[in-house]
Amino acid sequence: MTAGETPPSDDAQRDLERHALRNVRGLVDKIEHLDEKAGRNQKRMLVGLIVGTTLVVGIIVGTLIYVSDKQMTKPVVVDPAKLPPIQPGPPK
Repeated sequence: MTAGETPPSDDAQRDLERHALRNVRGLVDKIEHLDEKAGRNQKRMLVGLIVGTTLVVGIIVGTLIYVSDKQMTKPVVVDPAKLPPIQPGPPK
């Protein structure tokens, strides 16, 4: 304080304190809101990841089942009578 200044009154001091507390409360509310939003985003990302992984695994399993069923319906049969004659190889 400089000479000639009067000490702040109790009312002015209380007003400053109330204003500071309101500012702090506003900041706390803002941080809580951001935390809630981040939590929701994390939940959405987790659900999306689970759904996406399930779809990819389902597609892979479905493709494997389809291919294995297709191969099982057409068995490979080798008829020895229709084989070409064995050609003698070069002597060793």
